[in-house]
Amino acid sequence: MNATLLPAVAGPAFDRLKAVLDRLGDAPPQVLLLEGGSEEQRLDLARYWAARCNCPQAASREDGAPCLACPVCLQIASGEYLDLAAYDGRISNREDEENPGLVRSFNMQRVRELKSRLRDAPHGQGRRVVLLMGLSLNRDEAANALLKALEEPSPTTVFVLLAPQREQLLPTLVSRSFCLTLPWPDSRARDAALAPWEELLAAFLRDGQGFLAKVSARGAMDPTLAGRLLLACQKSLSRVLADEAESPLDISLAALDARGRAVCCRWLAEAQDMLQYGVTPARVLEALAARLFVLRQDVADKPLQSR
Repeated sequence: MNATLLPAVAGPAFDRLKAVLDRLGDAPPQVLLLEGGSEEQRLDLARYWAARCNCPQAASREDGAPCLACPVCLQIASGEYLDLAAYDGRISNREDEENPGLVRSFNMQRVRELKSRLRDAPHGQGRRVVLLMGLSLNRDEAANALLKALEEPSPTTVFVLLAPQREQLLPTLVSRSFCLTLPWPDSRARDAALAPWEELLAAFLRDGQGFLAKVSARGAMDPTLAGRLLLACQKSLSRVLADEAESPLDISLAALDARGRAVCCRWLAEAQDMLQYGVTPARVLEALAARLFVLRQDVADKPLQSR
């Protein structure tokens, strides 16, 4: 097996999950939900599943695993396989039109195109695999159309939902899914060099002071440092979800209710995307901090009986 083809899930921590997918390949569920891990890990595991559903050698191998070396597997790993489609609700319609890529925006037009494609047989001998990322809790027109598509079983198509937490998806989507949870990032491992930034952010979430001026100072924040701080926030939220809050930032985030924590998780993922798209790091962190401050204040203002 080519261990370098899907590097994010090449380690032993993912052997059990890949073995589960290998077994599921004989009778794949129409909807698979992958939660947990990092975005890169979820995407690589989804592509592994697509390889399992399409690799011409998988069925004949004793363990049912894809070879990860044939032309089909190589095309899937690069996202260029004809029977692999990917949609992301975080991509704007304008961006999709101006810079169309392998991953398209998730909107009503794309859902219509997808439903039209589902009426045709796959190009290859396996199954068409549709990846859906960045879906929200909103019951908009596109989400309703997707639900209808999922209610129409297709022997030639499987869907994969990717989300940090299943709570970020519509319950009706989750109820239709076979769910697998990827290993969570090591939430106990902390970057000591980021402690001052974490404490500054924690103080801002409490009183709304200090962080914005510090992060916007000339030369204070670059993309690498911003990415490290976002990762620290994700680890902090993981500790909160595991009831292991210990740092000042953990305690600040622990004040959020269940809905607030799910929203926070989504905002952290969106902030990482903004960094990748070249948005100024200071602007990314300012926007995130301001949104979290307002969210935390909203929770604090609620009567205890309404939480």
